[in-house]
Amino acid sequence: MQIRFHCPTDLCVAIIEYQPLEECAGSITCPRCKKTHPLQINDAIRQDNRVDVCVVCGARELFVRKDFPQRLGLFVVIVFGAIAIYAFTISPLLAWSVLAAAALIDLFIYLVIGRVTTCYACRAEYRGGQLNPAHEGFDLATSEKY
Repeated sequence: MQIRFHCPTDLCVAIIEYQPLEECAGSITCPRCKKTHPLQINDAIRQDNRVDVCVVCGARELFVRKDFPQRLGLFVVIVFGAIAIYAFTISPLLAWSVLAAAALIDLFIYLVIGRVTTCYACRAEYRGGQLNPAHEGFDLATSEKY
């Protein structure tokens, strides 16, 4: 299992990645601020490689989402939107074809991409493990608590 989270130190903005999480010695050192952050691995990771509790902050409320790269999605929207705007000056049929191609690319990425477990409190992401059936999709009401 792999974890990715933002350094909890107030002034540090580093993103810490570690894999495999099972071999971690119970703490991770931030590559930027060099501060060591303890992890609660024994309480969080079950024997079947599922996450019950966030190893970074100890929160019990986690959700599952698609591991879609947001920059790629933004790129597809901007590029195909610009092409469609230009194509409307040539032919509406061509413009709608461009937008349909963008929708098909988006659908393909959606079907191929995996899922990731994310913590509501600290936004730590867990990849490569089994998904916990107790964790559902994102809930705005739960997120507003944090």
